[in-house]
Amino acid sequence: MAAPTVRVRIGFTPDTFTLDDLVRGVLDSGKLGGATTLTDVTSDVQSITINRGRSRDLDSFITGSCSVQLLNNARKYENTNTSSPYYPGIEPMIEIHVDATTDGGSNYEDLFVGFVTDINLTYPDANNSFANFQASDAFMKIANTELINASFSSTNSGTLIDNILDNANVKFGSNRNIETGVSNMQSLSGLSANTLSVLQTVEQSENGLLFIAKDGKLTFKSRHTTFPSTPSATFSDDGSDIPYLKVDYINDDNEIYNIVSLERLSGSTQTVQDTGSQLKYLVRSLSRTGLYNDSDTEVLAAANFLLGKFKDALIRFDNLQVDLTEASTTNQNKILARDVGDVVKVELTPPGSGSPSQITSLEIIDSVSYSITPDIFSSTYKLSNADVQAFFRLDNTLFGVLDTDKLGY
Repeated sequence: MAAPTVRVRIGFTPDTFTLDDLVRGVLDSGKLGGATTLTDVTSDVQSITINRGRSRDLDSFITGSCSVQLLNNARKYENTNTSSPYYPGIEPMIEIHVDATTDGGSNYEDLFVGFVTDINLTYPDANNSFANFQASDAFMKIANTELINASFSSTNSGTLIDNILDNANVKFGSNRNIETGVSNMQSLSGLSANTLSVLQTVEQSENGLLFIAKDGKLTFKSRHTTFPSTPSATFSDDGSDIPYLKVDYINDDNEIYNIVSLERLSGSTQTVQDTGSQLKYLVRSLSRTGLYNDSDTEVLAAANFLLGKFKDALIRFDNLQVDLTEASTTNQNKILARDVGDVVKVELTPPGSGSPSQITSLEIIDSVSYSITPDIFSSTYKLSNADVQAFFRLDNTLFGVLDTDKLGY
């Protein structure tokens, strides 16, 4: 078995006319718009590290990162080398795409799409030079914009996100995949704040997911979509399904909350609690303010929902690590297809006797990391328990069980 073939492409010289730019502002130069041309630099790649996602269930997703080390002995990646075939396009904010294929190049699966933020050259000895390209995904661009005295009409959470992205001070563009939200947001007037912070407040108000997908699209999933019915892949240690190198089996108190207090803008604080949980685990509070929901009734429903999810200690899997070099082609494709927000099933067969003989759990992927060198191709997932994220669903074999204290809103 061989590891998937990785490809790295960089858009060194955007094929767009830029007014007053000394190079891209020259008329009759063939730079009159169009898509960025991506150059394949895979032959120089020494290593790739990718990190995307969030630390835990209740956190918002952070800006994804990618680090690519390139051999620079031919000085192709020096922005002062006028003889470089990529001059003058070796600069921050150019596009970078990392993908992989298992069929020789007929089909590629995205691993990271973003923008170069830093280019650092190193000279470890007299004969070698390396260029380290550091990149971030599109959250970085959004985080560098501000809403100024902006106003938005009352609408569902997904439409509000679209309207924010279309704001004159943001102008994010069409590279997005935004679902219609379940919750209705109140009208907002005179809003001046960091754009990403505002978008993440919408995410919390909906209890949905907002992230940059592996294909670079800004993605929003409503809370009804994020609660699963079937897993997209199964990882197992018994020789079936996708094998893994290791997984952590965790039973801790890191995400126990038995008092939940939520408050929307211009609303009253809605507080719910569970005394049984407090007697077992002490008092543990979760508080959110400044939500955009349009009614206290829905905020109260959200508080009860979060209390139901987090009032008890959860046994969960985490830090699942897989080795793509040892996986079959079919399993490699399943691994490469995974993204944050996916639901997977994890199976663990403990040594020794006991019941059950195998422990299984549905988990949501909170983060995806890749470590890639000529000899290594591994992926690690941070996970959170998906069973507690499920709404009651009529006739569903997984989530159609009464008396489970999982009645969503």
